[in-house]
Amino acid sequence: MSQEVGAQAPDVPLQVDEAKAAALKQVEFYFADANLPFDKFLFTLTRKDPEGWVPIETLASFKRMKPLREVLDVAGIADALRASSSLLEVDADGVRVRRKTPLVPVTDAHTRSIYAKGFPDEHEGLQAELETFFAQFGKINGVRMRRENERPRAFKHSVFVEFASADEMQSFLERAKAEEPEQDGGHAIPYTDGTKLLVMSKPAYVSMKMKEKGIDPSQNPPPSKSGRKFNAFREMERERQGGSGTAPAHSRSEPLEFEYNGYKLTTRADGTVDAEQVSFPAQSVLRFTEAASGGSWKDLKDTLTTLHPTSFVEFPADATEGVVGFREPVSDEKLAQIQEHGITVGGKPVQWARVDEDKARAFYVERANFRASFLLDRRETERQAPRRGGRGGHRGGRGGHRGGHRGPPPSEKRKANEPPSVAAKRSKSDA
Repeated sequence: MSQEVGAQAPDVPLQVDEAKAAALKQVEFYFADANLPFDKFLFTLTRKDPEGWVPIETLASFKRMKPLREVLDVAGIADALRASSSLLEVDADGVRVRRKTPLVPVTDAHTRSIYAKGFPDEHEGLQAELETFFAQFGKINGVRMRRENERPRAFKHSVFVEFASADEMQSFLERAKAEEPEQDGGHAIPYTDGTKLLVMSKPAYVSMKMKEKGIDPSQNPPPSKSGRKFNAFREMERERQGGSGTAPAHSRSEPLEFEYNGYKLTTRADGTVDAEQVSFPAQSVLRFTEAASGGSWKDLKDTLTTLHPTSFVEFPADATEGVVGFREPVSDEKLAQIQEHGITVGGKPVQWARVDEDKARAFYVERANFRASFLLDRRETERQAPRRGGRGGHRGGRGGHRGGHRGPPPSEKRKANEPPSVAAKRSKSDA
């Protein structure tokens, strides 16, 4: 998950009006051009629903939204988001939100951005501190803390800041230039603690690094090995290319039968499943809270599996709470055992509570619909793939794969069972 802009520091008490203003600003950032195209988890959520709706409750579980939840419930957040003038739309029930306008590439973000280094060590509230510091120089779309490639992804004491306009970015650089003459290819400007920051335009920084590596700066920058690896526009282009084959298009209205949770399900005309047909064990879903941001869903699942057969872990990146589904009912005695086990996520002990059956069904239905969507997409891809080599449609004969292997490889079978948040970022478990 990318870093957010606009929410207050976690220790600042909020009034309801302040919390609503912060919630609107935060969620608008999530869906903004500066974030959504590069946020794999959130973008995948928007693609999961045919009309782009995202549950507000999911957004409310993100780290920067947690302090707001102490003041606002989902209905309060929905009320705040209705004030969005042009970017966001809330559904009639007040439980989902979507972006009003389609995503289109923004070509000048790079030239509106600056590089700055010389910041203190990372601490709680540093992100908000950085946003406040740069906001005094003009409207900003985002502040991205740069991190090492290797875990634990330590802060590199430098950031990229995207200004809303080129004029505001240039004004900031002119102010830095007035503060101190050029040094190391940039200028210095004092930070809040009095230390001097080295700042320059992002294009100047990229050019400098290319020269250091012996790359001709007149060429386009080479693909980065870090940073924004995901790009929604690249994914959308792949979708368009996947649908441009010579084979006739097939509608999702054609039913597809598949197995889910041990039962047969059939898709409806809109490509979804009938919620009433989705079966799951009673009292099998628990919610955990008070986790540390950045904790590992896999470690959590490995621990829980030793206590009770575990089906899935829903734990978005940067969230501090999540949901676990089990393959068998969780008795009161088993719940007590889980609670007493002292399970930690990211080093913090978590608290456990049951999820009511209606919400539990919603989790299972969501996962069933995602699996149905995956299988429908794969069916279309296979139908439109160019045929070579004989009756099997692929090199290797009737098996469909070289060597006669029938069906998708194990990795594809696993992905078909993944919820959208897993496909987006491996922050949750396999079904």
